Amino acid sequence: MIGRRLAIAGIAALSALAAQSSDLAARPLASIKEHGSIMVCANPNALPYAAKKGDRQGVQIELAKALADQLGVGLEVGWVVFPFEIQRVDCDIVLDSIVDKEVQDERHVRLSEPYQQGGVALAFRSGVAPVASYADLKRGLRVGAMVSSLARLYLAQHGIDTIPYTFEDEMVDAVGKGELDVAAISPATIGYYNLSHPVAPLQSTLAFASVPDLNWSVAVGMRKADDALVDSVNAALKKLLADGTVHHIYASYGIEQRAPEP
Repeated sequence: MIGRRLAIAGIAALSALAAQSSDLAARPLASIKEHGSIMVCANPNALPYAAKKGDRQGVQIELAKALADQLGVGLEVGWVVFPFEIQRVDCDIVLDSIVDKEVQDERHVRLSEPYQQGGVALAFRSGVAPVASYADLKRGLRVGAMVSSLARLYLAQHGIDTIPYTFEDEMVDAVGKGELDVAAISPATIGYYNLSHPVAPLQSTLAFASVPDLNWSVAVGMRKADDALVDSVNAALKKLLADGTVHHIYASYGIEQRAPEP
């Protein structure tokens, strides 16, 4: 996994990372203020979400910096690839934590108000007419999907054979090169690909919009945070959403900032 870009898989890993951290002692707001910084966990090679090297830091790092500025502290980054590595990283927050009340209650993870809508879309190579629903895909198309993903399962249930991929960047590149006709992939990965390939952007549709399991809201995950930290993060997010900062960060990576669904 190291050295390769992830998208949906990367988010899932970080969300699981947040969920597995309930046995660690996170710092309350007063301690974070005293320390002078807040730490976010992120994958070191997962653009458009995060990156340790290169000119682009990723949406998660830029948003975490904006949050830290609002809290009046600095930002530290704990680079994590696998969920079990949380045991060696004393991070306070995880961006893009999937909102799931059952997991939240079970793992004692506290979440901010959601700030973005995530999910799975379909990307189409040039010459393939987009369809509004995944169920309308024609048989015989070369369709890529993340291995062991729910999207692949739903496609199989509709008789659509898929080619498994481990990394979203490989899959979207395959669509761009014409090696795949269609790919079930995150809108963020499609948007970032199109930003990098303005001459030949991919068309896409939110073809799984009718499938609740393939649509989710994301929030800031906080490990055993106190009320003061949750309230402060929520207030900071509200301001950053209102003044367009969140929108601008996403747009700079070619990603549409979508209001979370209720």
